[in-house]
Amino acid sequence: MNRVDRINQVIEDLEKKGSTFENRDELINRSLELTKKDISLEEVINSIRENMEICTKEFLIKKSKYDINYISGISSCIYIPSFDNSGEIKLKFIGGNSSRNNDLKINENTLFDVASITKLYTLILAFEFERIGLINLNERISDVDKDFKGLEDFTFNDLIRLCGEIETKGNITSAKSIEEAYTILKTASLKSNDRTINKYTDFGAIIIGEALCKRVKETYNIDLKFEDLIDMFILTPLNLKNTLFNPKTTNTSGNNNYNYVHDPKARILGGAVGSAGIFTTSDDLAKLAKAIYSVNYINKKFLSSDYVRRMGEIPFPESPSSNKGNLGLYVKHPRGLDKTYTPNESAKFSFSMQGWTGSIAIFDPYNLIHQNILVNSILESNDKDIVLNDKPRGFGGAMDEYLKQITFNTMLTYIAKKYYNTYCNSKESIDKTSKVVR
Repeated sequence: MNRVDRINQVIEDLEKKGSTFENRDELINRSLELTKKDISLEEVINSIRENMEICTKEFLIKKSKYDINYISGISSCIYIPSFDNSGEIKLKFIGGNSSRNNDLKINENTLFDVASITKLYTLILAFEFERIGLINLNERISDVDKDFKGLEDFTFNDLIRLCGEIETKGNITSAKSIEEAYTILKTASLKSNDRTINKYTDFGAIIIGEALCKRVKETYNIDLKFEDLIDMFILTPLNLKNTLFNPKTTNTSGNNNYNYVHDPKARILGGAVGSAGIFTTSDDLAKLAKAIYSVNYINKKFLSSDYVRRMGEIPFPESPSSNKGNLGLYVKHPRGLDKTYTPNESAKFSFSMQGWTGSIAIFDPYNLIHQNILVNSILESNDKDIVLNDKPRGFGGAMDEYLKQITFNTMLTYIAKKYYNTYCNSKESIDKTSKVVR
């Protein structure tokens, strides 16, 4: 088998798992250029890394038509773990300032406010509670937490699938205190109990977090906050030391120089709820990815393959929001990045999550690939010509372009690793960080 056939074989194996490639020929040609005779895997990865450095710097300096940088700082990562001693690859790219308002440089320990990516942790916590027998996801929320009688017969699974429509008597973000905010939250009721479609909301994740706390209180007579449960069942077991709520450090980014969560609901509710509030790093997201992927290999004390599969399922394929999976995770969609953040190049049952602050985390459990892009894109302005959704107008297009570039280079990395593992008996581990100066 010649080198062309071998590269084709790697790509065909990807396609059997559900990956699709609009730029298949370009991917093959570039892979052949990189894997030429007498070139080591490390040299190939260095070429990919150098190209990503250029792409990252271009993203950092890119400006809107109003001469405003789309982002002030970035920490992104390509990660391919290993469970068979074939070597791991981790490439990180960091650069820029933590805020538009200061000159503090992004470093490997900078904590990013990842907003709705928090919901992934909430979903994992709910799955873990069911796995160890503390809840059944088909239980009614009102049976677990009587504060939410207005949810009628809705279950954990109904909230996870984003069924129906929830409303409160009053606006939580207008509350004058945390006590008033929680009083309003407990008025949550069903404006619609339609279980045939999904409608994105923050309320479901927040309420799930509250109900899990209530179950712990009733079972063990211990008052634990939501952040305590996240720490106890996810952060500490997985050694995610740089993932937390309400950080005390000033080495933070993602929300324009605040060390409290940008999301207004989460902020008034104390900064640590099921919908938003987590600060984390590229490294810790990579650790989380490896833990999620490990359920098919070595880790029998965290999640299960069935739960991981649920993360990538499409609950309502015919829904107008069919790109939104369980608890708002983005799943694959025929229209690609027009509708989702999960690239077509990912395998079936891959998933991603994007936060209001702009950051993205992508998980492909079947190809063992993870990417994350943590950014500070928030721009405070009342000028709607300049700002859209608290970010410079045009940010979405700039982010999509960077996502395409990191995805292409991720696939090059994957193909090179598979090629050298299979045909050159290479078992190298490569971990490199590139500091990109704007």
